[in-house]
Amino acid sequence: MPNTSIAKKRLARLALATLISVAFIIAVWLAGSHWLLNSQWLPNRISQFEGIDIRWSQGTSRHPGRWEVENLYLARDDETLPISIEAERATLSLSLLSLLRGELYINALDADGIRRLRVGDIALEAQGALHVADTALSREHLAVPDMTLAITQGRLVRLSDQATLVNAIDLDATASLDDATPTDPATGELNRELLAALSATLDIHAQADAWDVFMPYLEALPWLFLNGRGELTGNIELREGILEERSRLNLDAPELRLTLDERQLQASTHPPAWIIADEPPPRHTATGQGSVTLSVEEGRLGFTTRLSNVTLADTQPYAVDTALRLTSDTANRRIDQLQAPTDAELALEGNITRLDMLDPYLAEVLDGQGIRLTGSGRVDAWARVRDTQAHDGHLKVEAEALSASTQGFRVEGNGTLDAELADTATLTATLDVTQARLTHRKRTLLDGAAIEVNLQSPIDPERAREQATATLEWHTARLPDIRVLQPYLNAYLPTPAPLELISGQAQSHGALSIHPTQLSGDIHLAGNGLAMRWLRSDEDTTLTSDMQLALKLNQAALDGTSLDISGSRLRWQVAEGTHNGERLESILAIREARLARTDDVPSGQFRLEGSVQRLGFLNAFLPDAHGLALSGNGQLFAQGAFRDKRLLAPTRLRIDANQLEVAFLDYLATGRGELTAQIDSTEQARLSLGIPQFSLQRQGDDRPHVEGRHFALTTQTAQLSEVLKSPAPEHFVTRIALPITDVPDFTRYNRYLPESAGITLLGGQASLASEWQLDGMNAQGTLTLRAFGADMALLDQRLRGDLHLSLTLTDGDLETRRFTANDSFLRLENITRPEDGPSADAGWWVQLSMNQARLDWADPIHLESQLGLEMRDTGLLARLFLAHAREKEWLGRLLSVRDISGTADLTLNGDQASLRDLRLQGGPLTLLSDITLADKNASGALYARLGALGVAVELEQNQPNLHLLQPRRWFERWREARADTR
Repeated sequence: MPNTSIAKKRLARLALATLISVAFIIAVWLAGSHWLLNSQWLPNRISQFEGIDIRWSQGTSRHPGRWEVENLYLARDDETLPISIEAERATLSLSLLSLLRGELYINALDADGIRRLRVGDIALEAQGALHVADTALSREHLAVPDMTLAITQGRLVRLSDQATLVNAIDLDATASLDDATPTDPATGELNRELLAALSATLDIHAQADAWDVFMPYLEALPWLFLNGRGELTGNIELREGILEERSRLNLDAPELRLTLDERQLQASTHPPAWIIADEPPPRHTATGQGSVTLSVEEGRLGFTTRLSNVTLADTQPYAVDTALRLTSDTANRRIDQLQAPTDAELALEGNITRLDMLDPYLAEVLDGQGIRLTGSGRVDAWARVRDTQAHDGHLKVEAEALSASTQGFRVEGNGTLDAELADTATLTATLDVTQARLTHRKRTLLDGAAIEVNLQSPIDPERAREQATATLEWHTARLPDIRVLQPYLNAYLPTPAPLELISGQAQSHGALSIHPTQLSGDIHLAGNGLAMRWLRSDEDTTLTSDMQLALKLNQAALDGTSLDISGSRLRWQVAEGTHNGERLESILAIREARLARTDDVPSGQFRLEGSVQRLGFLNAFLPDAHGLALSGNGQLFAQGAFRDKRLLAPTRLRIDANQLEVAFLDYLATGRGELTAQIDSTEQARLSLGIPQFSLQRQGDDRPHVEGRHFALTTQTAQLSEVLKSPAPEHFVTRIALPITDVPDFTRYNRYLPESAGITLLGGQASLASEWQLDGMNAQGTLTLRAFGADMALLDQRLRGDLHLSLTLTDGDLETRRFTANDSFLRLENITRPEDGPSADAGWWVQLSMNQARLDWADPIHLESQLGLEMRDTGLLARLFLAHAREKEWLGRLLSVRDISGTADLTLNGDQASLRDLRLQGGPLTLLSDITLADKNASGALYARLGALGVAVELEQNQPNLHLLQPRRWFERWREARADTR
């Protein structure tokens, strides 16, 4: 028992000693730890570890190795990868063994009121809690197996410039970093494999600037800039440094601005050319409400920007109420190995208010003339950019008021514009317009048309100048006024133009292909009642017709220097002047027509074929004073060349006429024939025509035509240049030949005889041959008339016989129709008086030779001439004028004297025929007489001496009065008395 009591006492003393020792130790620990934590000896000691900096203001320790401190600052001091944390309060558990080894190993760290968490140049300033465990923090080792972070109202700061990248951050994050060496000991550079040890999960909500958050990712898109501030949300999961599928970071901004800088976006190695010289291209900005998203899907890290209610602008807005989407992506790799995307896609849909913003992109097409657009409407666009080059894309605009203009042409109306960039080199565009109007230099060419314009052009400006092409097609179009075509005709016609378009409308369709320096295609025009005028200096000819033109433009220079319309076809119908409204249709096929204009001088060559219904178009080049005029129809063939106002040799026109009418002087010849016109040299031209079988009539004479063979007419000039100015008669020489003309009715020539003179043609047939030469206003010619067995009347006496009239006309004046008829003659042969039956008159003849004759060609003819007369005998004359000679045969034989010749002065006019100073001699006969035939009576006097017998006879109203006493004296007195009365 005593031993037991002693043992108990010893055990109690041991327990008390142990308790006192523990209490002492605890007291010592508390006192020591308080001193260690608040004397700064411990943090200073730990900060002496290489790469470690730790501080706190005060702290407590409840048990060894676990300290509660305030105002904690813990940092990994390393220039390559600085890491630090600043917190208001923290519970810190450090490994004492590691401290004894000179290393910092954090068993656990729970920090509240985080002031700043820094990694590299980025610092997170916030309120929140941080937990890390089993963390090794030294220069050689970095390991964070367990880390959680929960903050509110934080902000992310870039320390190098103190820029706030993100603020109002609410973040929940967990992360782990496997043990890794932060830097390469040999180089001191950041270990590339550090991020392979990192895994993390982040849920973030913040306010951020799009530029700060996303532009680093877009550094390979130097042409793109993103501005705007909004709400940033994200859910990011990182495994071994790689973003996991469906990781997402999104920024929603009430106003987001997307800017495209064309100076950084080139389509080729050549800089673009702009419409305004030396002015850089404007930046295109899109401003609206939108979102920016980074996300991982299907192994790609994608970037997407969506904007709504967007306004697009360059120097000023050009689109409103639009929706825009920009997307780009890159392969999802470890975040330190990510390659910034170089490709991007843009999509746009909305309302465009200014199509002229497209002008710079079309400025170099069509030989640098460019295409300019105006209008507004709905736009739908898409484009892809690769390596700072526009690779492909599509643009569609639907507009109620759309117009495109180039090189003076302008198309406007309701329509659509489709443009596509098929690859990096070629742009194609289609402009489809309805109810369109096409103008050229403010002249309306087409109206109410359906027009389609297609453009294909290289993007490169230099190649665009040489290779850009466009096509223009139109249907159901109306040409409001054909006068607008006049300037285009004038470009290739002499000045002033010989053809003037007066009035009329036409329908049109066609297609044109436009190249940088020329165009080609087909143009079709069809119009009714089109009025045109052939212009001459002295006369204009107006033609109204229906017309259809198929114009084939093989090549037309845009500068107006050349034009090839070979293969064109013209058809026109004229109803004027036809019976029963018959439409005369002409067709002209232009086999060759190559026109040019050099130094403002037109020239060209041509070859034409066709059927022409109105040959009167040639009258513009014929002398009116010669009475020349053509009409009719036939097949036309023409080939030649011209320069300025001159047709060049050799130029030839041939017309095979089915019906040819040729007016010359006062006559009209008709028939089937051939007409040729040709230019033999620079100033010599000739028109020839021939009619093998022709009809001839005097113009205005409704009597039956005469028939003839081998009609020929030639008119020529040696002053072609003057003729083209004005076809004045002095420039022409015209030759007319009627070698064989049958006159079935001889009486038609009564119109040339004085009707009241009692000289009448009663019947018979005749033949006529004539040749004329008209030299300016001078004329000369020959006319031969032959009639066999013709019936004639002289007063009340009938005659029958043969007539031969030969007129040689010289010194003619076409204005007065007055000629010199010297060396002409009229011969009557085989003359008889039919009522007498066979008589001694058979075979009687007389010839009147005209000397110093003047002839006025009129109806009737006026003739003054000195005559030379020859006749077989005087018997027939005695029986014509003396009834007794007719009644008493012996008297007729007595008065018949053979081989008579003489002279007289002959006058023929519309009222009478007179022979004055008539003197006939032959054998024993001398005859003097003045005879006038008027009012179908013969009046006058004669004196006849036959041998020793003389007699004077006075004729009054065909009644003879004989004077036998001193007949010569009586006759002289009678003549003197008549001379006084004249």
